[in-house]
Order: sequence, then structure tokens, then C-alpha cells
Amino acid sequence: MVCLLALTATPADARDREPIIPNFEELAPTFITTAQGGFKFLDIPVGARPAGMGDAFTGVAGDITSLFWNPAALAFLRGREAFFAHTQWIADIRHDAGGFAVNVPGRGTFGVGFVTMDPGKFDRTEVDPNPASKGFIDRGTFTTTHYAVTFAYAYQITDRFGVGGTAKLAHEDLGMGDVFRGGQRTQVDNKKTALAVDLSTHFNTGFRNTAMAMSIQNFSGELIYQRERFELPRNIRVGFLLDLVSLSGRRPVAHHLSFLFDFTNPVDFDERIHLGSEYTYRPPKGAVGFSLRAGYKVNHDTEDFSMGAGLQYKTAQGRGVKVDYAFKHFDKQFFDAVHILSGGITF
Repeated sequence: MVCLLALTATPADARDREPIIPNFEELAPTFITTAQGGFKFLDIPVGARPAGMGDAFTGVAGDITSLFWNPAALAFLRGREAFFAHTQWIADIRHDAGGFAVNVPGRGTFGVGFVTMDPGKFDRTEVDPNPASKGFIDRGTFTTTHYAVTFAYAYQITDRFGVGGTAKLAHEDLGMGDVFRGGQRTQVDNKKTALAVDLSTHFNTGFRNTAMAMSIQNFSGELIYQRERFELPRNIRVGFLLDLVSLSGRRPVAHHLSFLFDFTNPVDFDERIHLGSEYTYRPPKGAVGFSLRAGYKVNHDTEDFSMGAGLQYKTAQGRGVKVDYAFKHFDKQFFDAVHILSGGITF
């Protein structure tokens, strides 16, 4: 959780409250520079294709991964598609996601997806009320639970304009915790379940595959852990896609070179810019194709560049498989690089 608070003074009302930990004075914040975001596992990018392009994916249409980026883009999906993605995130965190979507002609596209995170084991401690002690007692280890289930719907209003949205149920269990009430230690659970929605649009301008899109992610109410208020990691994304080869007017083409630009406004950080590119080669009547990708993030606190590649096989009947890989570079002073692998089938 990102928490940018300035603890510089102690108002009288804060001193009147009983501290959660005895023998310690509780301070209250005097101002907040940005909002706080919880359920941060929802912020981890899903899919190797978006990750390889610097998470600049809002403007991409017809890919099931849009279930987690811009559900309106699912309106341009044809047939049925399923996928699974695994991310070996920072600090040995395991992040997995998957989804399924089907386009029903005349009725829209329906989809369902899931996200889970496994951060591993944590040391469990309890507060030791004895002032002469080190302040805590070791109690072994514990694990936490993080998951979300997403239901999506998208509709193609015209041949170039689509709208969509998702409803997601997110859950976190951070284990038991100790609080002191009336001088007595009380155990409380730290479980929270939240309902959030995504709303989005996607518009193909009709000029050489140029597209623009917008998505509002994780819009929900405020939650409270003990006395700390926070929101889900709400984010506003505006994206653009340019197919540079199509701009040249050549038809048909075996080569596609796309440039992508995303502007994001997360609730718990300053605005960011995501730049991405994707080169794809597949003959007009060929079944096999491959892609090379690169991306860069501007004004990000830990990430900078990323790279990726993909392999696709698709028959004339529209059935096929694809495999994608991405590498994300982090500031080595803090974290190692991140590797993402995903695969999908169309049937």
C-alpha cells in the first residue's frame, strides 16, 4: 500500500483516543498529499503482451487481455477466447490471472476473469505489553489471501465504436491483529471484501487503424482497516494507438508496426505516461506470426523499460493459439527484474 502521509503534529482529538499499541503515543496526519490505495494486487499488470509494451494497452482492441485493461475493447473480439497469465512479481510475489470471453453476434461480448496473488509467508508477532520487553513476541508465520473475480460486458454500438464495463468482487485477508480496548487485548480479523466497477470506451477513427480509448478502473467506495481509510487503486487511463504501416496506405501487408501511448492518473500517485510499440509479422494468408515489443514508463518510481515477444498460430477458420513473454526492468537498488508469461487459445 502506498501511503503518503505527513505526521508532523498531534491534534488534541488524536490524543484523546486510546492507542492501538499500549505505551506508545498515537499521532494523526495533518494533511494528505495523495489518496491512499489498498488492494494493491489489482494494480499488478495482467498479461505479457501489455507488459512488453510498457503497459500502454488501453487502445488495443480484439484481445481478451482487455478484460483487465479496457473492457470496451472486448466488443471487437470475434469468436471465443481464453487465456492464462503468470507473473513472477517483485519480492518473490506470485501473481496469476485468467479469463474467458465469448462474442454473441447482435448481443455483445461476455467475459469472466480472475486474479490471485500469493506473497508467501510472513513472520507473525504479537504486541508485548511489558514496557521492559523488546515490544513484541514471535508467533511463527502466517499467510494472506488476495483474489478478485471479474464479470465483463462489451457492446459494439457501431463498426468503430464500443462501450464496456466490468463488475469485480475483490477480497483480502491479511490475518488476525491485536488491538487494545479498555486496556484489554482484543484480536480482530483483517478481512475485507469490496465491489468495484470499470467503465470504458473504444473508438477506431476509421483512418488507417488509428484508435483512441478511455477506461476508469476500480471505481468503488471507501474501505477501513482498523482506523485507516483507503480506496481501491482507482485509475483513469486514456490511450491512443497508431498503426504506422497502415498509415502508409499499403494493402495487404505482412508487417504491422504500432505505436501506443497511455496517460494514466492513479489515485495514489502522480500522473504517468506509458509509451509502447509492437512489431508483428504475419503473411496475409499465413497461419504463423510473431511479434516484438518494447515500452517505457515516464514518472514511475521503480519501473522504466520493458521488452517482450510473442508467437501466434491461427487457422483460416479463426482457431489458434498464442504465447507471449515480457521482461520488466526495475530499479536494481530495490527490486530484481520481473518476468511475465501468458498464453491463450481462440476457438
